[in-house]
Amino acid sequence: MVDLSDWRLTGQENYLLEVELQWRTYRRYPKNPAWDHDHCSFCWATFMVEEHPGVLHEGFCTLDEYHWICADCFDDFRELFRWRVVPPRSRGV
Repeated sequence: MVDLSDWRLTGQENYLLEVELQWRTYRRYPKNPAWDHDHCSFCWATFMVEEHPGVLHEGFCTLDEYHWICADCFDDFRELFRWRVVPPRSRGV
């Protein structure tokens, strides 16, 4: 059971409730490739392509690759947010 006072819960239900997610290798955001990293929408862990200490390279993301969620936060909040995991589609699509 999730503690609703968990510090990581900061209103994500407004944009992540019941969304479809995919497990993906991180790549720069296709609509703005100048962004060199993203953060977990819950714990702020960093996702990057480049190798740096503590950086994540895979995680769950929304289908548009805008919101990223680390595996730990996914496990902690998957039931509360009722996420649906879908198979990855081709990167070119």
